[in-house]
Amino acid sequence: MEMTMRFPLLLLICSLCTAQLQTESDNHIIPLGGETEAVRREPTNTTDQPQGCKQDIHAVLREMSASLAEQRVEMRHLQRENEAQAEKLNKLELQTTELEKQKTELKLQKTEVDKLKQELQAQTAELISIKARTNVTENQVEVLKRDGEVKQVAFSASLFTSGSGTLGPFNTHTPLVFRHVVTNIGNAYNPNTGTQSHKIKSFI
Repeated sequence: MEMTMRFPLLLLICSLCTAQLQTESDNHIIPLGGETEAVRREPTNTTDQPQGCKQDIHAVLREMSASLAEQRVEMRHLQRENEAQAEKLNKLELQTTELEKQKTELKLQKTEVDKLKQELQAQTAELISIKARTNVTENQVEVLKRDGEVKQVAFSASLFTSGSGTLGPFNTHTPLVFRHVVTNIGNAYNPNTGTQSHKIKSFI
């Protein structure tokens, strides 16, 4: 902006100097008869005046050169800053790309984690169901064990060692004692008293 303003200023100074020289030249035009006398009477400063105009032009040129040098320095400085900003922008773009990639990976991992959570919940529910069934089965096994322990009672006995015989008659109620025990599983039969200690039916 400053540079564009100085060029018209330079042109204006040159125009003024040219106009001044032209005016002075016109003022020195006199009638032919009195030319020699006019020249003798009025000293001319035509040599000094162009030198002053040249000095002004040189001053403007020096100022413009200095301003141009400053602008070049400023342009180089701005160019370096622009390059630095461009490098930072490239780094930020790379970081943004990496962040987008990580964001996509996190979404995939979240989806996988949610899927694993659902599978874990299903497995937990199934495990609870299996545990409940196992408890029921264990209870049933315990019942069967108890029933088996109770039912594992068997004995066989006879009045005589072999053959057959006759007992009695008895005048009072006399229990029969089968003293010859062949089998007595669970020791439910007492061969001394003839009593049975189980609550199920027995077959003799």
